[in-house]
Amino acid sequence: MQGNTVYLFPPVIVSPASATTVMTLVMATLFILTYLTLTRMRVVAQYSTTMLVGSVGAVIRMLMRIPLVTNYGDPDFAREFGLARKAFGFCEDLVMTRQNAHSVVYVDEVVGSYVRNNFPVKNTLFLPNGGYELGFVPPGSRSEGVLKRKKSLGLEGKLCVLYAGQITSVYRLDLLVSSAPGIISHLPSVRFLIIGDGPLLADLRKSVREARLEDYFIFTGSIPYDDLSPYIVLSDLCVQLLNDWCMGTKVVMYMVHRKPVLASGNWYERYRLFLRNNENAFLIPSNPEVLADKIVEILEKPELLERVGESAWRTVMPYTWDRHVEETLRLLREAACSR
Repeated sequence: MQGNTVYLFPPVIVSPASATTVMTLVMATLFILTYLTLTRMRVVAQYSTTMLVGSVGAVIRMLMRIPLVTNYGDPDFAREFGLARKAFGFCEDLVMTRQNAHSVVYVDEVVGSYVRNNFPVKNTLFLPNGGYELGFVPPGSRSEGVLKRKKSLGLEGKLCVLYAGQITSVYRLDLLVSSAPGIISHLPSVRFLIIGDGPLLADLRKSVREARLEDYFIFTGSIPYDDLSPYIVLSDLCVQLLNDWCMGTKVVMYMVHRKPVLASGNWYERYRLFLRNNENAFLIPSNPEVLADKIVEILEKPELLERVGESAWRTVMPYTWDRHVEETLRLLREAACSR
């Protein structure tokens, strides 16, 4: 596919999101329609990164006959309720029920099943929401950068459980605080390394303080993505804590570093393909007691940590960023040729 990539940044209202999402989508649609009409730019295909944005693409497709490829994105069908769920359902119907999407990309196999079972979508493709640069090799556990950070964080001779990501209501870090006493009683050398920032960081720190766990939790704040590798390498176990799915960008990031991942989510029994419980990841329900027992069980078996970490790497190895680009361009070519 030859041509240019043009990035359009329509005027948007970002806060409060719940009150302005509809207005933002309308503004974005009008902006894009106006831009394309005035510039007379020839567009052969379009790509959206979420179902909400996909609704804008669906309108563009209906009015201007420009084929659409959409990524479903996060599982909002399981996270929204009431009027918000109805509004999101309208977006789903606009994009998929009315067959305005030539192809739908999904980042989680449960989401993929939901799409195929509920909508007349002919073309679907799994691409995990993460990848790596071809040729990337994580730093060694004995490298200077890793040892330096381990020492500065007071993690020499300690077992490290890592969470790296946003600190918001979507992520159940409260489970980690609730499970910590039970873990510590069995493994006094364990430490919980929390990397990231977000609106609930202050509340999380308060919970740790009230539970008198300050000596066991280490908060670094935000760290640039390019600087994360040494922190992941020095950890023994990486966690992803949610209510629904067990996937996410950080899961792929952990796997690329050959680290075992413990992911909690109520869909934990529904994974068979990319994630396989006790083979390349550990999948459990969102329950603090189960979380505590599983972390203790895993950390007491170094050979299990290594085996699952290596299996995780073999699973994610095919998904380089180059492959993401190639697969996305292939879908766009097919969509463009379908006009």
